[in-house]
Amino acid sequence: MKFSRALITGASPDQTNRNTVLRSYVVEGFQQALGVDNVFYCPLEQAAKITLEIKPDIVLSFGSCMPDDADYFSLRHSCDKNDIPLAFWLHDDPYEFDYNYKVIELADFIFSNDKWASLHYNHNNTHHLPLAASKSAHYKPLNNGKQIDIFFCGVAFPNRIKLITDLERILTSYKTTILGDEWPEDHLSTTKNQRLSNNALSEFYAKSKFTLNIGRDFHYANDRYNLVPSTPGPRTFEAAMAGTTQLYFVESLEIEEYYIPNAEIILFDSALEFEGIMQEFTNGRLDAKSIQEASQTRTINDHTYCSRVKTMMNIIGDV
Repeated sequence: MKFSRALITGASPDQTNRNTVLRSYVVEGFQQALGVDNVFYCPLEQAAKITLEIKPDIVLSFGSCMPDDADYFSLRHSCDKNDIPLAFWLHDDPYEFDYNYKVIELADFIFSNDKWASLHYNHNNTHHLPLAASKSAHYKPLNNGKQIDIFFCGVAFPNRIKLITDLERILTSYKTTILGDEWPEDHLSTTKNQRLSNNALSEFYAKSKFTLNIGRDFHYANDRYNLVPSTPGPRTFEAAMAGTTQLYFVESLEIEEYYIPNAEIILFDSALEFEGIMQEFTNGRLDAKSIQEASQTRTINDHTYCSRVKTMMNIIGDV
């Protein structure tokens, strides 16, 4: 089937949804792919009613299906009344994988942000679709006046604390800024408990020569298969769009499907390797600016939400 008019809604009510900003990027991607006049959006609470009123060609529910108040039956009923396919794009796999039973029987299409998780769905129309970056929100012009040498922002999950502890001796040799929540500031001198908005985060990426990319090891509901995350999260693409050189702690080689090692991203898996990489940049054997340029260009070309929407359209169009 082909579609030209789409309704985008949340996978959870907005009052419990902490990631509505991501949905705005998805809406932007649809608008770029289909045209502004052909894309509609509303909170989940209004989606059933709006579906009956505008009769789109497809309804996409984007987000997390974990909250208890996420109810899709009325939306499914509205779609059935007008023979409209209902798709879900879930953005917190595999961390919330065990909650996907809530959509399995209702979805015509399921898109998972994580490749490994997507292979474990009990649904014949499940596809992998990574998150991405928004050029309008995350793009920053490349500049030589980087104020920070090494940057990271995120919640201090145990795996992150361990890695930063292992790197601390090296990090203190540079102008390092590590922000987020729950960092043990008394023990890690480079850390500070400070949250950043999505807009501010892009500004920090842009003024940082290097950005650490460290995944999280904290699962809300991933007991059924205990899946290990494989696909990089949205901040990987957002940081590249903002023009920083990413130092990516390797837990899955799937990253190589999105960025070329040593040309668009730098990979490491130990403190010793990290130290050697920093020496290579100091000695000029690796060039941070060329990596920033290459990764930003790759992101603009391949990793925007418009690109993801076109992939989704092709998948649905083949059915």
